[in-house]
Amino acid sequence: MLNTTLRLLPSLPILVSLASPLHAGLTDVDFFKNVEYTQTSGVAPTTPTGYFASLRAFAQTAADFTSVSVTYPGPASPQALAQSGTVFSFQTPFLSLTDLAAQYPLGTYTFQANGAVNETASINYTTDAYTADIPALSAATFAALQGMNPANSFTFNFNSFTPNPSASVGLTFLTVFGTPFSASHPNSTTSVVMGANTLLPNTTYTYELDFSDRISGRDPNSGVPTTLGFDVRTDGTFTTGNAVSTATPEPGSLVLFAIGAALLAFGVRRRQSE
Repeated sequence: MLNTTLRLLPSLPILVSLASPLHAGLTDVDFFKNVEYTQTSGVAPTTPTGYFASLRAFAQTAADFTSVSVTYPGPASPQALAQSGTVFSFQTPFLSLTDLAAQYPLGTYTFQANGAVNETASINYTTDAYTADIPALSAATFAALQGMNPANSFTFNFNSFTPNPSASVGLTFLTVFGTPFSASHPNSTTSVVMGANTLLPNTTYTYELDFSDRISGRDPNSGVPTTLGFDVRTDGTFTTGNAVSTATPEPGSLVLFAIGAALLAFGVRRRQSE
């Protein structure tokens, strides 16, 4: 079933952000095409459940621009981006990869930012760069998530992926929505640990494992960094169990417990002998 909920895209790599212009204005622009899967058991999914495209522009401050739009070869061009703070964005779902390709074909995507100072940045989209690998949790991890004890740490195990040859970098993102648990990792990563007490007990969560191939660039005129991204994502849900502490008592606590037990036993023997 197609998921029409607004999806959060992973942040741009820190290296790209450091390379952003120092002047007020655009700091980054990106265009992502996404394929979605859903994992419902320990068996890895094989058929996509949805697709979506997104366009984003980032400003130094929220007051830099009053509007941002994108002109591109697709039939809906130009596309206005909605502002939320320093981010201007647009996202739309599709039922098939064919529809996605028809609406967002190869070509030049030009971001036009208007304000006190106007600025443009273009992404030259010449090829797709999806990985051939499908993200999936291991069968043991998927099973262990169901009713997991949130008072304990939890290790997610999953497959790695081979980046598309056209990509500048391949990153793995693992996110549990509604929590601070989200970070980028190298594409070779196969396990990530979530700390104890990150989740609430008896609560249903959605996780997402995302294999993200990215083609990095820079507008030759404005110098604004650009990213063309191709994400393959797998979502799944789980419900936590009760938060039962399994912490081992400190050695000092064990000694005090032993002394207390001995004194209690001595008192019982004295009363019995009186």
